Amino acid sequence: MSRPLSKKVLFLLVYLVSFLYSFHYALPLYIDSSFVAQFLPTEAAVGIVFSVAALFSAIITFLYPRILRRWGNYRTAVTTMGLEVVVLIALAVFSKIFPNPVAIIAIFVFHQILVNSIYLNLDTFVESFSEDSKTGGIRGIFMTILSIAVAVAPFMAGLMLTDHDFWKIYLASAVFMAIGTLIIAKNFRSQNETPCIVPTFKETLRLIAGSHDLHSIIFMHFLLAFFFAWMIIYTPIYLNKHMGIAMNDILSIITPIALLPFIFFEVFLGKLADTKLGEKEILTVGFILMAVSTAGLSLITTSSVAVWAAALFVTRTGASAVEVMTESYFYKQVGPCDIHIVTFMRMIRSTAYMVGPLIGSLVLYFAGDDYRYLFLALGVIMLTALPYSFTIKDTR
Repeated sequence: MSRPLSKKVLFLLVYLVSFLYSFHYALPLYIDSSFVAQFLPTEAAVGIVFSVAALFSAIITFLYPRILRRWGNYRTAVTTMGLEVVVLIALAVFSKIFPNPVAIIAIFVFHQILVNSIYLNLDTFVESFSEDSKTGGIRGIFMTILSIAVAVAPFMAGLMLTDHDFWKIYLASAVFMAIGTLIIAKNFRSQNETPCIVPTFKETLRLIAGSHDLHSIIFMHFLLAFFFAWMIIYTPIYLNKHMGIAMNDILSIITPIALLPFIFFEVFLGKLADTKLGEKEILTVGFILMAVSTAGLSLITTSSVAVWAAALFVTRTGASAVEVMTESYFYKQVGPCDIHIVTFMRMIRSTAYMVGPLIGSLVLYFAGDDYRYLFLALGVIMLTALPYSFTIKDTR
């Protein structure tokens, strides 16, 4: 029997796999909507596809505590990661050789579900090794690692993309996921997993509803996911189809610059929350910055790559603060056996990815496909976080 790995080594391996996961996820992230649009009759239908994927992801997330109790995080992780490799290869092959719209959309939805499930596995690994007093720093490092991959991968995708040959990107994504799968399969088999009692959904809902701090931070997490859903789906289409910016410029210049705040600020802000400020003040400033800067995008009329990169950088500066603070604050409220609360929060995240595109489609319908109203509406929606960020009990 192999000797159990130390906590330090486990953290390093989880961080490495998290990077590979995030890189695999981010390679196609900003071409997903354009890829799907090829097989649909109208652009408005893109949001519906993402909403369907989010609905199924929410259902799987709801069932996840019971899945983990029965199969354990190790077996579940290896299975979902292995399936993701197969699905990505299928997406590449079908889109290149057998471009059947029904099959491709179905495979794409399955891919979206698996991406969400794998994140839950990695999240569970990180939480099982964490200490509350260091949660902000640990979560800051975890989110920064994910963010580095998310910032670098689109640049690589831009170099690979020549003439909307998206299949190359999905195939490359499969390679990174396969490496991560092998690392988990080889090194985590012997790790002990604490058996936990999983309360019913009704009991979980009662617990969350009864805690102002818990339901407040979960709502703010929902708003952040809502923001990401709109920006990821609609911004590339708007910049490419309506502002006339080349997809290569969007992927290799605008997106990497826009995502730099997640690399620059999250570790620092996580440690600042642990040692000095707490999360409350940073959350509030982050949401205000997100709201104002996102609404301001509706005023930009130039197709300048530099202007859009700078503007989106500001929106993500606010989002990076909100992201690390919601993660830090939430995980200071829960422990390793609170998987039912963790998966509830992630289910709410999936719900945001379901509701967001539907509302986005409605906004576009009533706005006559004027994407500027999307940004204005999103900015206003972000302001609804303020009554909650002002009233949570700070951790410092």
